[in-house]
Amino acid sequence: MAGVKNALVLSGGNVKGAYQAGAVKALFNHTFSDGSKFIPDGIFGVSVGSMNGGLLADRAGQAALQGHEPDWPEIGNELAEFWHNNITSFSSIGKKRGTIGLVYSIIAGKFNGLTKMDGAAELARANIKVENLKASKTHFSCGVTNMATGSYFDADVGTFGDDILDYIIASTREPVNMPIMWVKEQPLVDGGLRNIAPLKPAIKRGAKKMAVIAMKPEQMSTIDAKKQFGNMLKLLKRTLGTLTSEIMNNDLELVKRVNANLLTEGNNGPLAAAGKHKVEYVEIRPSQRLPINVTDFNSADIQKLIEMGQKDAEAQLASGWLTGDD
Repeated sequence: MAGVKNALVLSGGNVKGAYQAGAVKALFNHTFSDGSKFIPDGIFGVSVGSMNGGLLADRAGQAALQGHEPDWPEIGNELAEFWHNNITSFSSIGKKRGTIGLVYSIIAGKFNGLTKMDGAAELARANIKVENLKASKTHFSCGVTNMATGSYFDADVGTFGDDILDYIIASTREPVNMPIMWVKEQPLVDGGLRNIAPLKPAIKRGAKKMAVIAMKPEQMSTIDAKKQFGNMLKLLKRTLGTLTSEIMNNDLELVKRVNANLLTEGNNGPLAAAGKHKVEYVEIRPSQRLPINVTDFNSADIQKLIEMGQKDAEAQLASGWLTGDD
């Protein structure tokens, strides 16, 4: 298993992935105080982070096939342009199912999501190519949940070969809201159901520096309207959001605690002996809930999220690499 030094960790968030694209653009164009730029040799994504990460790895593979190193600032710019040009409304990625059809599917035991997501799948297949992922020197994996077993796993092109695009698409499928993706007779959905931001796979591969881009604020926004809690779907989404936010926050806290203990123990302590190492990180995420309706938006909404992601990233990157041990 190849090691990773600089890991880019991309969380889930549906069309809020536009915010992530803006943040990626800012990250790749940022120069740190020591004059360095962030060059990922590992990209780990779930949900829309799998789509964004797959596109980034694809472009790195294109560069390799052309005989040169990836131009990461330009690749970051291209990701933001991809969102601006292609994700213009919900109809560009999906379609809501009609009420009559939904009722029939539930009664007949054939329910398969509140929406169809054919447009998103087509965009993935048109913009991410297996041959490019195979050629990329940057490791890429996407997190997927198997609904039959409840297990989470990371899929990469080295393991799943020509089927990797099916796993990327499966990773973007939010259960209930979107159809299940059947791959090799397995019912697969969004890896964010179990692992909203795949920090642990990045650390397991040895990441020394980790750039984490999430679309959920550290503290969930307060919901005051009682009607929000009377709506079954919104209540389900709120429940999942609460659980997945806690998972991500706990993973980041673990990184900070390990860093602090390593500083206290020194190089000869039990953590170092167990193979633990300090991880420097930058954490880019919004301070408030991002303002977009995931099934009712337009180009202006997407552009606003891109700009918000870029602005937040520029502000948070100014603090440089953190360890959480101070």
